[in-house]
Amino acid sequence: MLVIYYSHSYRPSENDINEFFQELMLSEGLIPSLDPPSDKLNSAKPERHLRSTDGLIAVLPYRDPEPSDYILYELALCIRAKKPALVFVEDVLPSNTVSDSLLQQRFSRSHYLREVRNHRHALQTLKGYIGSEPPPTFESGIGQRSCLFIGASTLSEVQRHKIERALGLLRYNTIVAPATEDCLSYAKPYESLVARSSLCLSFAENLSPSETYLLGAARSTLTPSVIFSQNPNYAFYKKVPKEYQPKIVSIDDMEGLCERLNEEIGIFQQDYLELKEQEKVLRYRAALIQKSGGSGNYSERVRGDIINIVANHLGVVDMSKDNISVSGVVGPVNIKSKLDNVTQIVKQAPTLGDDRKKEFVGLVEELRVALSEAGDKRPEDTERVAQMTELVAAEVSKANPNKGF
Repeated sequence: MLVIYYSHSYRPSENDINEFFQELMLSEGLIPSLDPPSDKLNSAKPERHLRSTDGLIAVLPYRDPEPSDYILYELALCIRAKKPALVFVEDVLPSNTVSDSLLQQRFSRSHYLREVRNHRHALQTLKGYIGSEPPPTFESGIGQRSCLFIGASTLSEVQRHKIERALGLLRYNTIVAPATEDCLSYAKPYESLVARSSLCLSFAENLSPSETYLLGAARSTLTPSVIFSQNPNYAFYKKVPKEYQPKIVSIDDMEGLCERLNEEIGIFQQDYLELKEQEKVLRYRAALIQKSGGSGNYSERVRGDIINIVANHLGVVDMSKDNISVSGVVGPVNIKSKLDNVTQIVKQAPTLGDDRKKEFVGLVEELRVALSEAGDKRPEDTERVAQMTELVAAEVSKANPNKGF
C-alpha cells in the first residue's frame, strides 16, 4: 500500500468531508498519513513528512475570506519538490486558487457522496502515476545522521561551538557549510553536503555566496530546514503562516538560542499517524471532535491524547455514525488533562479573589502528586477523584456558586 501525506482542515464543519475522503483513500489502497493538530509547528516538520511519503492528497474547502494558509503552504512544498499530488477543491472556490501544475478534482459540499465515481477515478489516476512499488529514497545511509549548519560565518568561534555542541547532544553530526565567494564549485560540488544531510539549520541573513547557494539547494530538494533570523524586525510574509517562517533569535543569548534549537528539532522529529484501517479513521475523527470541542485550541497535550486514542491506548470509541464519541478515558494522560482543565477553570473564576485562586491551584497541584502515586494501583478511584475535582471547579466558577457543595 502507498503512504500518502493527507492535508486537511481541522474545523468541525469539515469532519464529514475529511472522513469521506479518508475512507475513499483506504478503499483504493492509499494509507492516509497525517499530523494531529498541535500549537507547535515549523516548516521542517511538513518537509520531513512530505519526503517520507509517496505523494500528497489535500482537501481544500471554502473558507471566508480565503482557504487555509496551512494547506496552501503544504501544496507549495509539493510544487517545490515536484512530489505527486492530488487536490480536492470545493467547487465554489475561484479557478486560480490552486496552481495548474497540481492534479485537481472539484467536489461539491452538498452532494460529494454522489460524485464518488469521479473522486475515485482521480485517486486511481494519482495511484497509477505513483506506481504500485515506488522506489525508496536514494541515500547511502551508512553514516550517522547529519545536520547541515549554514551561517557559521556570522558567528564567533565560541558561538559556533555552542551550536555544534547542542546538535551533538541531539545525536547529529554537524556539517558546517563553507563560507566562500565561490557559489558554484565544480572541483568539489557543494551539493553533496546537502545530499548527506537529514536536516538543515541556517540563518537567514548575512550569508556568504556559497552559504546562500547551499540554503537554496537545501530548500529546493525539500531538505527539512530550521531557519533562524537575527533580525527582530524581520518582514514576515502575510500569506504564509508565521510558524513556517524564520524563528527570531539573538546570538547575544546563546543559551536561549540553543534552547530554541532543541525545541524546533523536537517538533521536526514528532511522529505522524498512519490510518491503515477504517476503525482508525473513525477514532481519529472522534478524537478530533472530543479534544478540540470546536475551539481550534490545540496544545501538545491534545495532540498526545489524539495519538493515544487513535492507537487504541486510551478510551473507548462509539463507532455509530450518528453518535461517534470517545468514553472511558482513564490513566495518567487523562488525569493530567482533567487537572490541567481544573486549573484553567479556577484561574478564570469570576467570583474568586487572587489569593483564593492561588490557594485552590496549590491544592490541585498537591492532588496531582497524590493521584500520580495512586493511579497505577487504583485507576478507577483516581478517575473518580479527578472527576469530582472538575465538578467542584465548575461550581466555583459560577457567578453564584453553591458554597455548601
